[in-house]
Amino acid sequence: MIEGPRLDAERAPVVTVRPAVLERNARRVADRFDGELVGVTKGVAGDPRVARAMLEGGATAIADSRLVNLRRLRETGDVDCECYLLRTPMRSEVEDVVRDVDVSMQSEPSILRAIGAAASRRDVDHRAVLAVDVGDRREGIMPDDLESTLATVEAFDGVEIVGIAAHVGSLNGVVPTAESAAHFVELVERAERAVGRQLPIRSGGSSNALSLCFAGDLPTEVTQLRVGEAILLGTDPATGEVLPGFETDAFVLSADVIECKPKPSTPDGTVRRDAFGESPTAEDRGTRDRAIVALGRVDVAVEGLTPVRDGIDVFGASSDHTVLDVTDARGTVRPGDSIAFSPEYGALARSVASQYVTTAYG
Repeated sequence: MIEGPRLDAERAPVVTVRPAVLERNARRVADRFDGELVGVTKGVAGDPRVARAMLEGGATAIADSRLVNLRRLRETGDVDCECYLLRTPMRSEVEDVVRDVDVSMQSEPSILRAIGAAASRRDVDHRAVLAVDVGDRREGIMPDDLESTLATVEAFDGVEIVGIAAHVGSLNGVVPTAESAAHFVELVERAERAVGRQLPIRSGGSSNALSLCFAGDLPTEVTQLRVGEAILLGTDPATGEVLPGFETDAFVLSADVIECKPKPSTPDGTVRRDAFGESPTAEDRGTRDRAIVALGRVDVAVEGLTPVRDGIDVFGASSDHTVLDVTDARGTVRPGDSIAFSPEYGALARSVASQYVTTAYG
């Protein structure tokens, strides 16, 4: 959890983590991928115990998109492995990248030149992996520019280019295919021929590439995968479905009921925008038993929560309140009760980053 006010764990919303589940999920990946498994902790704000579980399950390195999370892993002293920075750093971060990161993902030559200068001042070489855009249109060098860009940055002092990486799915939902994976390998091999040497890291994707891997459709030339969601939640980001044999209960988010009353299911009065600038609609289902839990959109992506108890539906949320329909709930619901939720990736990532949500381990 990010540094913030000290909270009473018994009264605050709590994310409970089961490291043993994470270790087993990591082992399921490591046993079936004949390459380097990099565990990704950005979905849990760089939690050191999650990182250790990934390493114990077979990951050989840890990656995160934020320097503060990687620094946190370093400072614990318990995570002894290489650390990757996944997001291209800001220019203001280049000194920190050289100091705190073993390998960084890069796509902008100007940023990489600045990192090389910072590394040279320390009399070291910083290792970098170039990101190539293979279709999702988030970060990355366009394929036609990869060879020339690689040739340019190879000449920078203080920088050693050690690989090429691809990623799809996070922005536009592009699904990795055997064809796109083969195209990535072709791009890497062309770039290698252009500079006259082989690159040790061919980082072919993230959790959404595992279905290809498990089906035997991931090219053997891919030497690395960067895996977060599959280990954390046991799911395939491309489909939302559970990966065969994986466990999905590594995280539970719990919040206390602060009100429970029968209320009409539709509002009374002129309706315009809500607190987040949206225009909600409500189906008239008559009077329903409504419970409010002390958790809101500041803390979690509420649409990514599934109540663990049968018969409870998430109706909606504001900044600090989440409203549940508990009319059909199994058992009674009263103020003071704790309601447990299974979080999807976005809900997990926001909740562990909230200063108002504590973390426990089970």
